[in-house]
Amino acid sequence: MLNLGLLKPELVLSALALGLLAADLLLSAGKKRSLYVLAILSCGIVLWLTGAALARPSAGVGALWAVDPFSLFLKAVVLVSTILVLLLTMDDSSIPDSEAGSFSCLLLLSAVGMMLLVSATDLLLIFVSLELVSIASFILAGYDRRNPKSNEGSLKYFIFGAFSSGVMAYGISLFYGATGATTLIAAKAQGALALTGLLFILVGFGFKAAVAPMHFWVPDAYEGAPTPVTAFLSVAPKLAAMGALARLFVVLIPAPSVDMTLLLSILCGLTMTVGNLVALFQRNIKRLLAYSSIAQAGYIMMGIVTGDAMGVQGILVYSFVYVAMNIGAFAVANALAEERSGAADPYDLDSFNGLSSRSLPASLAMAFFLLSLAGIPPMAGFIGKFYLIGSAVGTSHYGLAVAAVLNSVIAVYYYMSVAYRIFFTAPRKGAVAPRFGSCVYATAVVALAVTLFFGILPHRLASWAQFSASFLP
Repeated sequence: MLNLGLLKPELVLSALALGLLAADLLLSAGKKRSLYVLAILSCGIVLWLTGAALARPSAGVGALWAVDPFSLFLKAVVLVSTILVLLLTMDDSSIPDSEAGSFSCLLLLSAVGMMLLVSATDLLLIFVSLELVSIASFILAGYDRRNPKSNEGSLKYFIFGAFSSGVMAYGISLFYGATGATTLIAAKAQGALALTGLLFILVGFGFKAAVAPMHFWVPDAYEGAPTPVTAFLSVAPKLAAMGALARLFVVLIPAPSVDMTLLLSILCGLTMTVGNLVALFQRNIKRLLAYSSIAQAGYIMMGIVTGDAMGVQGILVYSFVYVAMNIGAFAVANALAEERSGAADPYDLDSFNGLSSRSLPASLAMAFFLLSLAGIPPMAGFIGKFYLIGSAVGTSHYGLAVAAVLNSVIAVYYYMSVAYRIFFTAPRKGAVAPRFGSCVYATAVVALAVTLFFGILPHRLASWAQFSASFLP
């Protein structure tokens, strides 16, 4: 039976998102900025509902979805990322206040899709949830209509997204033909036809999570999108897709399926390597972080490949800290770009030259975010990679562990090259100190606090993640 009570957070957030559209019609032009505050409060209410459910160690199962601590943890991650992005948007000049209602509604509906996705136990609901996320994301990526790069990136995102949706739908039909079911609990991936269908489904997930070689849309879409949208797309959809993929493969793939595990291992290593190698040659901070996010998807995939408790725990830990360190880095980059809005490329890496002499707090914050993304202790990013690499070693995936370590070394080079510009390079002529709006400042401070706190004291986060991971079958 359909137990809609399990979807209380999603239903409440959907109603509040539509309520924002109604409020948009009633408010005068000068008051539309307050819709961002209403959207943040909406996410806060739903985050409270999710946290209350997470505090109760139980699991509920409906016909199409399962609400357990694993899915609730990822829902909380999605909601936190949405709140931070809404804060970041309030000080972004590329999104007019007159469009605050429609923008916030799209962002919240995309979050609803991700929350449904991490709970879905039926392939059809997985597909519908992904499409809800994708359609909202296509529009958000092209929200800066005055920017040709935004239009180009959104179009590429749409074309590749439509193709991947078709491939995934075909895979679901093959899987249903082989097993006679679309529910994960009722079906098992046995036989060539079922595994072929699962392979096509994997292609669809690969696109949503920016897994190589399905990543070609990422740099252009991220560069052209408004920076808050880029920050959102680089974390929330990726993490939701990885959570759904983890549930899918843990439930469906039989233990002896060495071929599928080998394929996932190859994709994992390829994703890490492609993302990091191409990031070495970028001169635009948004493109650099875009390719970095591809590599981060590879690290997270390690937990899916290993499939053990420590691997799933690593997925959850890394997901939480990745939201903070990545959105924090985008917040600092956005503040710098706002000061150079008239430049040919306001996100050029040269804008970081000599930042320490112009704004030491911004310099230190960006340095901490970069260190965390690189996985340097005692930053929070190190803790996530520790669990993921430890899981690979513990399950005898030594090649994958070595690949992750080598790729982390490559990542240190390009992250620290930005830090070098900040502290040891003379600033451009006429460069001024970046001015942090109150909302961007709040975003950076919250992200920095999470990055430092859970890096130095990771035990509480690790125990939450361990508890949540234990409910994944």
